[in-house]
Amino acid sequence: MNYKEAAKKLDEMRRSNEMIFRMAISHLMDVGIRHLDGESVEEACTEIMKQDDSHSFASNEFLCEIVRTAAEIAKIEHTLVLAYIAKNVKYDVA
Repeated sequence: MNYKEAAKKLDEMRRSNEMIFRMAISHLMDVGIRHLDGESVEEACTEIMKQDDSHSFASNEFLCEIVRTAAEIAKIEHTLVLAYIAKNVKYDVA
């Protein structure tokens, strides 16, 4: 799915019921946030470190740092994270 297709699908969901759409995004982030507790992060890193990264684009340490950084971001209220992303993080999609 490319951005245009994703945007169309998201627009359809949003038009169907704006309130449910916004609450669903909030719920999606909340569920993800709750699964980034200290124990889960270390468990994920333990599994990552078991993988052979000799031919990978990213090292196992790099992948663990992504998970740990996501856990740090999860400590910030998700609506503030969404607002920050909307204002400051650009994605080159077409």
